[in-house]
Amino acid sequence: MRRSLMLAAWVAAVAVAAGSASASTEGAYISGNGGVSLLPNLDLKSNTLGNQKEHFNTGGSFGGAAGYDYGNGWRVELDSQYTNQRVTRLNGAAATGHISSTSLMLNTQKDLTSGTAITPYVGVGVGMQDVGGTVNAYTGRAWKPAYQAEAGVRSDLSQNVSLFGEYRFSQSESQHMTNGVDDAHQHFSDHGLLAGLTYHMGQ
Repeated sequence: MRRSLMLAAWVAAVAVAAGSASASTEGAYISGNGGVSLLPNLDLKSNTLGNQKEHFNTGGSFGGAAGYDYGNGWRVELDSQYTNQRVTRLNGAAATGHISSTSLMLNTQKDLTSGTAITPYVGVGVGMQDVGGTVNAYTGRAWKPAYQAEAGVRSDLSQNVSLFGEYRFSQSESQHMTNGVDDAHQHFSDHGLLAGLTYHMGQ
């Protein structure tokens, strides 16, 4: 419920800031964003202790993209995003450490309307995520195959600049971690609430 309210507030904030009609114009663009990262209760699967439930605080997330708008509502971009969250509990007991990720994804986005003040869009991406960190004595990090899905709204602030707000879900393969004695697999997925600006070049 809390996350649904946060998402609604995020979208509303972009809607309030929106003014002019948004149009898809062909050309290259760059974008930057920042926001919060909300990890679900993930699993650390130990070979000796079994499945251990993790709890995290609300973390930070920021990133950017460079892409090309085809002018017909379709966009393709190369996107990178960083997230970092602190571990607070493991199987209900106090825990220390953090889990962070750096992604590199090839995305496709599609506008759902055209010529409206606020333009909703959806997108999907595939690529790699560098996932890892420390959970108590367990450590590990590696690049893993990953995917993401996103939905958001955007609006033009000027001929070259647009504002967007976005929900993004990402997930990667499990990461191997060890404490020197026991091996474990760290599951990773993330819910991101992001806001940012896009600069459209050559318009």
